[in-house]
Amino acid sequence: PLRGSKGKIPTNALGSISYGIRQVGTISARVSGRIERLYVRFRYQQVNAGQKIMGIYSPELLTAQQNLLFLLKNDADNTSFISAAKEKLLLLGMSSDQLQQVIKTQEPSFTVSVYSKYSGHIHEATGNMNSGNNNLAIMKDVALITEELSLKEGMYIQKGQSIFSVYNPSHVWALLNIYAGNQSLIK
Repeated sequence: PLRGSKGKIPTNALGSISYGIRQVGTISARVSGRIERLYVRFRYQQVNAGQKIMGIYSPELLTAQQNLLFLLKNDADNTSFISAAKEKLLLLGMSSDQLQQVIKTQEPSFTVSVYSKYSGHIHEATGNMNSGNNNLAIMKDVALITEELSLKEGMYIQKGQSIFSVYNPSHVWALLNIYAGNQSLIK
């Protein structure tokens, strides 16, 4: 029941709860490559910002690391090229810690970890998961809560491909249907 604008008349309304669409984060691939290790496996699995969600092998990342190591070994005085090579690796999705580890060991990392920037429940970033109405229907089916994600280790992803959506469950909307005759009672 809702309290009316005068605070005296309760009004009943049918409705449902949905995720707030402004609180949805998308995790996209910055490089093309193969998923070597997947750390999230189920729909609605809780993830936290900074949590490792997968390890990816990418020829593009490997080549960029080798280029940086070549510059450090053979042209260490060329700071502008070295800075550009480091910046390229950061833009391709390597973390600062991963970059420092490559420099320290003087060995390229074949698998680069991907971390979530968002906290919430993980969903596959497919067309049917982005619409609020479909989320309501899916949330009602309890069997889907423990369903495995279709994304598996060994699968290939493309640069720019949306991989996961992360829904923040602490920000939800109540979607209510108010009958036309009761609209004047609602503040």
